[in-house]
Amino acid sequence: MCLSIPYKIKEIENKKAIVNSFENKEKKIDLKLLKNIKIGDWVLCLNNFAIQKIKACEAQQIINLYKKYDKNK
Repeated sequence: MCLSIPYKIKEIENKKAIVNSFENKEKKIDLKLLKNIKIGDWVLCLNNFAIQKIKACEAQQIINLYKKYDKNK
């Protein structure tokens, strides 16, 4: 089973994006699989590919689950 991580789009250039994770880590991802992505959008990423656009409230729910799990380690 694979888990996708939500990232917020910070910059876009030529179907590539710089994104921030909920841990404030920055990385570069590929946007080839999605259309109509803009700065400020939230996407789920797997293996450095954006695989699905999600709403901010959905991203926050996932982030809260990650944080809850991390506290329980």
